[in-house]
Amino acid sequence: DITYGDLFRGASRIAAGLARRGISRGETVALMLPTGFDFLRAFQGTLLLGAVAVPIYPPVRLDRLAEYAERQGAILRSAGVRIMITVSRAKIIAEVLKSIVPTLKDVVTADELAGDPQARLKMSPQSRPDDPAFIQYTSGSTGSPKGVLLTHANLMANIRAWGRVIRLD
Repeated sequence: DITYGDLFRGASRIAAGLARRGISRGETVALMLPTGFDFLRAFQGTLLLGAVAVPIYPPVRLDRLAEYAERQGAILRSAGVRIMITVSRAKIIAEVLKSIVPTLKDVVTADELAGDPQARLKMSPQSRPDDPAFIQYTSGSTGSPKGVLLTHANLMANIRAWGRVIRLD
């Protein structure tokens, strides 16, 4: 179970950790994380800071790591990411990506960013509806992956549409 309070505290610690590492509003942050609490708090922490999340899939096939590194490297270069949040066991491939993406300066885990339990983002979110929230990339199965920049307004429109569809009130 994840409460809203747990998610907010976790996201706030991630945002503070990103800020301590020099990431600021508008900069891109790669999230190479499986679906779960680490992804949720890293995504929300990135948004709290006003940075732009760039989710990418973790590698799944060891026999295709070179292809994975090439495709994900292209995404990370295109987005100009400065930092990548990943899991410990994926740090090896993340370091390979770091070597081929000139802007990628740091690779960390969510726990490393959120390491100080007292750390909290000292400012409130200042995002406006037209500010970028995240960049979603195509799979690149038929060519080079292409990114689409989604704003906070885009996210809210999607959330509201789903709320209407499932009759959430």
